[in-house]
Amino acid sequence: MPTPREFMMQYRNLQVDVVIDDPIAKVCRPGTYTVQLKKYFMMDWAEGAEERRDYDAVTRGSKNDTWFQANKDRIRTAAMGKGAPQDYELALEWAVMSNKVPNANQASVQTYCDDHLGIDCSGFVTNYLVAAGKKTYSSNTVRNTSAASYFHAGTAVNDASQVRQGDLLVWMSGNSVLTSPGHVAVVESYIPASSPGGNMRVVEATGAAGANPKLLDSMYTVEQIIPIGGAVPVMILVVKRHGVSGSRVSVRRV
Repeated sequence: MPTPREFMMQYRNLQVDVVIDDPIAKVCRPGTYTVQLKKYFMMDWAEGAEERRDYDAVTRGSKNDTWFQANKDRIRTAAMGKGAPQDYELALEWAVMSNKVPNANQASVQTYCDDHLGIDCSGFVTNYLVAAGKKTYSSNTVRNTSAASYFHAGTAVNDASQVRQGDLLVWMSGNSVLTSPGHVAVVESYIPASSPGGNMRVVEATGAAGANPKLLDSMYTVEQIIPIGGAVPVMILVVKRHGVSGSRVSVRRV
């Protein structure tokens, strides 16, 4: 079972199988490009939206192409920002095969990935939970599980000393779960005492301005612990992340 960071690194080391034309030897040989997924991508289905244009470009394929037909569902999941690492590999392989990346090489395939593909927070978390054996895979699950849906008071961790690797951080608005769209991340490690540089290591896909790349592991500082009780339905941690204080998160164990 991968740790959250180990799973994130699979997206940083996508293995894209290609056929390379060697003009000197006058042969075609199999090869592999290593590509990094670095962009945050939240699907917008509105006609004319940039995300919709990216989706259309990535998923365009022929009904007569048997390889595309066999893999199109996974390619579409990647194009929605919801894919597993293997889904992005298939999307990039299709981009090369269908000449969306003419004269493909390491740099041009990376550029295509940067321009058209990314992942959102719940897409990463849901695929991590599938890889960790905590969720059962289906295209509907990975595509339609929202960040806010991960808030469940009944499985909240309400003792800060018990936060552990694999727990989820679910963003709160006041004492209620944040929606539209909300945010969710995974704990890599936590030290209850404060420490220089932060005391919680978190893996997430985020559009935060201070995050670079947008799929990363970074250190949070827990600035305040608000205990459960009264109007507070679960323990809330107030954290500083990517240089900005004040995010409120609950902790949930899956």
